[in-house]
Amino acid sequence: MRQIGRFLMGLLIGWFVGSLIGLLLAPEPGSNTQQRIAQAYQKFLSDIREAANARRRELEQELERLRKGGSTQSTP
Repeated sequence: MRQIGRFLMGLLIGWFVGSLIGLLLAPEPGSNTQQRIAQAYQKFLSDIREAANARRRELEQELERLRKGGSTQSTP
């Protein structure tokens, strides 16, 4: 779980730094840049929600399997 947290923290920091550099070097007018940033942010949030929902479904399936007496080990 700690690795996932570190990965997400790195992802957020990278996103922030990349956005900041992009703003400083942007060749377009501010209004166009703001619109593109807003769209990228919405896509980022959508991707995070989608990943969280997929993981939640996986965990719910695993919980259901464990409640039915299944093994915790998966076969490769």
